[in-house]
Amino acid sequence: MQTLNESKALEKLELSIVELEDMKSALDEAVIVAITDKQGIITSVNDRFCAISKYTHDELIGQDHRILNSGYHPQIFFKNMWKTIGKGKTWHGEICNRAKDGSLYWVQTTIVPFMDDRGKPYQYISIRTDITAQKNIQQITHIAYHDDLTGLPNRRSLLKRLKEDVKECKKLDTSFAVLLLDINRFKNVNDGLGHKVGDLFLKEISDRLQTIDSQKDRFYRLNGDEFVYILKDVTQVEEMAERMLSIFKESFSFLGYEFYSSASIGISLFPAHGDSVSDIIKCADIAMYEAKKKNGNISIIYSADLNGINDSLLMLETKLHHALQNNAFELHYQPKITVETGKMEGMEALIRWTDEELGFVPPDQFIPFAEECGLIADIGEWVLTKAAMQAKQWNDQYNTNLRVAVNISPKHLAEQTFVERLQKIIEEVALDPHHLEIEITEMSMMDQNSDLIHKILKLKKMGITISIDDFGTGYSSLSYLKEFPIDALKIDRSFIQNISKEETGVAMVEAIIKIAHALNLAVVAEGVEEERELQILKNYSCEYVQGYYFSKPLNVTDFIHHIEKSLHPQS
Repeated sequence: MQTLNESKALEKLELSIVELEDMKSALDEAVIVAITDKQGIITSVNDRFCAISKYTHDELIGQDHRILNSGYHPQIFFKNMWKTIGKGKTWHGEICNRAKDGSLYWVQTTIVPFMDDRGKPYQYISIRTDITAQKNIQQITHIAYHDDLTGLPNRRSLLKRLKEDVKECKKLDTSFAVLLLDINRFKNVNDGLGHKVGDLFLKEISDRLQTIDSQKDRFYRLNGDEFVYILKDVTQVEEMAERMLSIFKESFSFLGYEFYSSASIGISLFPAHGDSVSDIIKCADIAMYEAKKKNGNISIIYSADLNGINDSLLMLETKLHHALQNNAFELHYQPKITVETGKMEGMEALIRWTDEELGFVPPDQFIPFAEECGLIADIGEWVLTKAAMQAKQWNDQYNTNLRVAVNISPKHLAEQTFVERLQKIIEEVALDPHHLEIEITEMSMMDQNSDLIHKILKLKKMGITISIDDFGTGYSSLSYLKEFPIDALKIDRSFIQNISKEETGVAMVEAIIKIAHALNLAVVAEGVEEERELQILKNYSCEYVQGYYFSKPLNVTDFIHHIEKSLHPQS
């Protein structure tokens, strides 16, 4: 027989259950409801819970909420939640759950403990509302305004912020500064050590920058290896620039690689250097480019005298980028002739560029600038790819063995991945490596470093011919000829122009040919324009010649005619 107290406790429990069921019924139509026991085992769920989780009632009853765990939240998140409700307190928060089909959904959650006579929770009711759409919008907005790699606000966010700052400063008659940081020689890290190291490097730069200012929203990733800092107190601009550069004092270490780096900072001031967002960014960019030319860890504040110089340079750099993107360069080919037979042995690929506004731009104008602004490797790879494809096509089509020669910039050759990238081009084009000749300027050989020798040995092993271009224009002794495994020397045209006029000119050419032959090297004379020049070179056993006496550099169509004419001279 039940005691009076037992009867009252039973009535209270039955009443609580009824209350819970009534509450659940009332909420069924509006929210997602679940009831669990004190261990967290699900004892009841409503239809909306089943609909969003895509589980049936039977699949949920007897389970705990780990069946919905998305892995989004750390373990401490749920520990703190249980700590709160275990003390009889209500918990509020946003939870990301995973439905039965693997999809994720977000719920705004309130968990209410139900207490027994001893003040201990014996049941919990969780009331949830679906906020997935809202969270998706927030996520899309965040992605739109933040850089995926570093987490910093991105270019779009920067432009929005600057627009607001310009408006505010005009209203309050105040000023601000923009500091544009660019990492020096970042391409060397990215290409030499790989894009994974490059990404880790950029992330580390971002992390280090954020340690020098507690207001994280002042740093932005503009693009690539460029970062921007907005400073409201312009009197502190030089001090801030120093602090930004100081992050490069310590080495960087990733995936077993350790290296040092540096940066260049360009600074512009509003409204001193312009009254619009575009003006301020442009002036910072001009100043940064000037700092970059110094090749050190320095900052430069924009001044008007930089504008004229840099406007034309920035325009040229932009045009070079566009020329690469739009495949606007063109290759011309100059035949290389075997002196003994008079037949074409191969050709030299020569880059040409005609811009809609600038007209024809000579290679000796845009190539040095491409080296300076870091585009030479991309241009060099474009030339190698096009020349290899063309040589492959002509040799297959005409059953010839023409070798195409490509001149390589010293800066391109210095790239850590030069050999690997060239090998990839050859494989993709399916070119016989014996049909490719790499011309290296004499100045490239001056250092005689082991890395360069190692690269040339690799190229030789692949079957590629190596020649020294513009021989005779260097400043050192000829000792490097014994150190490098090269195949041929190209006598600079300045010597050829004198051999039919001066005895000293003849003597110089004779000496070069004798030195080359003593080292078992072939000789190519460029710039041959007269019969007498050809005859002298033939007398001294020069193997190959090229120049206007035979042909000027020809576009693809004209070179095809030249090939066909050489194969069928009577037609």
